[in-house]
Amino acid sequence: MKEFADRPLRVPQEPLAWHLWRMTRWLLELRLVPRLTERRGGWRAPLRALRDGLTASGLAVLLASILLLLLARRSNPGFDLGLAAAGLSLLALSAAAGRVWRPRLHLVRLNHEVAIAGQPCRGQVRLTNTGRRPARELLLREWRGPGWRPVAPSRSALIERLEAGESRVCETVVIPRARGLLRLPGLAVHSFFPLFLTRSTVGAALPLELAVLPPPLPVSLPPLRELAARCLRTGVHAARHAGALEYAHTRPYQLGDPSTRLDHRASARRGELMSRVFRGGSELHADGIAICCDTAVAGFAPWQRRPRDAAALDRRLALVLELVAHARAEALALNALALGEDWQPIDDEAALQRAVASCPPARQTRLPASLPEAGLLYLLVTEDATDLITAQVAAWRAAGHLVLVFRLAGRGGRALPPGPGNHELAA
Repeated sequence: MKEFADRPLRVPQEPLAWHLWRMTRWLLELRLVPRLTERRGGWRAPLRALRDGLTASGLAVLLASILLLLLARRSNPGFDLGLAAAGLSLLALSAAAGRVWRPRLHLVRLNHEVAIAGQPCRGQVRLTNTGRRPARELLLREWRGPGWRPVAPSRSALIERLEAGESRVCETVVIPRARGLLRLPGLAVHSFFPLFLTRSTVGAALPLELAVLPPPLPVSLPPLRELAARCLRTGVHAARHAGALEYAHTRPYQLGDPSTRLDHRASARRGELMSRVFRGGSELHADGIAICCDTAVAGFAPWQRRPRDAAALDRRLALVLELVAHARAEALALNALALGEDWQPIDDEAALQRAVASCPPARQTRLPASLPEAGLLYLLVTEDATDLITAQVAAWRAAGHLVLVFRLAGRGGRALPPGPGNHELAA
């Protein structure tokens, strides 16, 4: 089922008939019921009052009473109007008592866990009873909205009694559906007092925007410093160290060796390309790391506003987060992040989470033309080693930058050429 965000784009090079055909299919598959966000007041207030005003037991009593009223006729004396009147009177009494004893509460959001797509995300809220009477049988929940689903009501904690002036820290749980920026509009507190047949609701507009991250990637990564030192020992990358480089030995040429280190005399003697290896610089001296991620998604047609399946991009972004965690464990801070053509500085963890959550998919690979600093360890994440990616990596390495490439294998795509600094990961 499609939504308004899936409306086809007009491709200038294609005939108009193709665009009209796609528009027709989109209209036939369009979702007619919009995804509504709960708000206070408005034209949906009576519907929300009916839905939140009755519990499951109260709704059963209401339906049974209405059924008795419909079946109670003179020709069918087996049904008594007294039972229907008793059920409706009980609901009215419960609603009136709940209205009179409606609690007065003050709600404040405290903190929230990191939101991960498909996993429960918990947040803490402080409830304060500002009324003169105790508040009984309270249940806290988030306002309804798109992009997430609630947990079962049986898993929510019920506050039996909250004295006047008392404060208590409660927990809300939501399950985000997909990666992105999730907006929670507000909070609602239900009171089931006195008979658990009706509910009186206290709402508070407390908007909160959560950065929903992709699920963790089950991948085993070796230490980044060890990988970088292995590349430096092979003489493939320029070494940053104190002192001059000393010639160590000559070995056969390997893919990725810069042309400036070719040993022409040894190559002429042996009849094959030989590379010179220099001693020193085998230990990484980097000021931090910078990560670049290929955001291109296969099968992303020019007329599509968004891909049908963005799981491939989510896997790469999950690998980016894993690399950042491993780098921080090795005292390597993240200085810059490129999710496209531009480098953006990362000041704190919140900026990283927001950049990963809001990263849009691209139709084609777009990498930065240059690297920002010379004293950083650069990491590139991809799933398809295209000619553009391999050529750009070779240019960066030829300029003296230390670049490690990580490719997620197992779902198609071209493999990386063998050589130091290129790593295939199975996930």
